[in-house]
Amino acid sequence: MSKNNFKKELHLIIVWENGRQKENEILNEIYNNFEVIEKYKIQWDKKLFAKNLSTFYGKNLPVNSGKEAHCGNGEFLLIIFYDKLPKYDYVITSKGTLSVNTNLFSMKEKLRKLTGGGHKIHATNSPEETNHDLILLLGINYKDYE
Repeated sequence: MSKNNFKKELHLIIVWENGRQKENEILNEIYNNFEVIEKYKIQWDKKLFAKNLSTFYGKNLPVNSGKEAHCGNGEFLLIIFYDKLPKYDYVITSKGTLSVNTNLFSMKEKLRKLTGGGHKIHATNSPEETNHDLILLLGINYKDYE
């Protein structure tokens, strides 16, 4: 069963370094479907990249992990935007079956295919995940960001 939530939601997408070869197409998709607020280019210190990635994903990822090699440890793009018409449904995710914003989930799947598969794209599935990511990336929570 799906529910519709007509209150706009703040979300974000990260295009990791190894996904940026498709940056123009990715940005076109996002601009055509959402209300973009800000874009940031972020570069983590390479010596701290594995630690930052571990903190971000909540998993202990060693230096030069498969995840780091797949995503790249160079400059990445952070896009923050509003979904004006969020829609929710239960879908199978890497964390099990969850209620997610299907607009974002579908966009993430599309962008991952565009970048050759895998996880060179990170996107939030809910305002709670957006809050978590904003705190870690920018040091500000969802409410204060708005």
